[in-house]
Amino acid sequence: MPTTNPRVLILGSTGVTGKAIAAKLDDAADRIEVVRASRNPKTIERLRAEGQSAVRLDLDDARTFPAALEGIDRVFVMTGYTVAMTHQTKTITDAAADAGVGHIVHLGIFGNGRSTDPHFAWHELVERYIEGSGVPWTHLHPHMFMENLLSVLVLRDGRLPWPAGDKPIGWVASEDLSSVAATVLAEGPDVHSGKAYFMSTDLLNGVEAAAILSEAFGQTVPAEVMTPEELRQAVEQGLVTTPSFMEENYARSSFEWFQQIFDGRMDDIAVTTTTVEELLGRPPIHLGEWAAEHRDAVLAAAITTTS
Repeated sequence: MPTTNPRVLILGSTGVTGKAIAAKLDDAADRIEVVRASRNPKTIERLRAEGQSAVRLDLDDARTFPAALEGIDRVFVMTGYTVAMTHQTKTITDAAADAGVGHIVHLGIFGNGRSTDPHFAWHELVERYIEGSGVPWTHLHPHMFMENLLSVLVLRDGRLPWPAGDKPIGWVASEDLSSVAATVLAEGPDVHSGKAYFMSTDLLNGVEAAAILSEAFGQTVPAEVMTPEELRQAVEQGLVTTPSFMEENYARSSFEWFQQIFDGRMDDIAVTTTTVEELLGRPPIHLGEWAAEHRDAVLAAAITTTS
């Protein structure tokens, strides 16, 4: 018998975040049908062979949207670390509206709605577009992921690099973000339409975060506190490289994000929230707990620059 459960399309379902959300939604198979999206035909074949619903959707090719969105009730929208996110989100939103999708859940950033940092402004721009599309929407606003300790903020010579001086940043575990996203998608627009969920569990600067890592790892992890300008100079000198998954414009914008944190322009978002506990009915994952669980991965990702 054909399912009458809502069909939920997950963009980025083969990446870390999308895969985690799809897996959590699999546990709600009695209420919803999960549909995984990929641009790679071989990946789609593999997913289908594993008994999973999968469709081809390439965010850089809007011609793939109509077939992928056929019969879809809810869609999770996330894009990559590139300025292309602006037209990608605009066009998938248009296609979702045309296809009669009943709920867009969008993964954004932790901003104040008046951001001047470029990649924050891009996110706020597409959020406004989604809100004007006529499709019921929910925005997810995580602060800095703890998983950045595995990519952007990997330990260097045993130290935690912190290019924001003594300023703190909000931290959240991607596990909490994926759980919140899955909950919103499973419960749908009747519960979550028109809501913006901001997630920030710990508010820590580099010295405070390094102290937590030291305790979790059972070894001293000092903080290497620097300014954003010192970070820029290190990148220009080839001493530090930007992550390969970040397009150049997005990477430059990340430097601006650190600059605005450092000079105080983002002091108004230096907060924690209770969103995770309110939506999930459990405490959020704090950095100490996350670090203890991911100790080996953090140490494996560490870089040694001195002999």
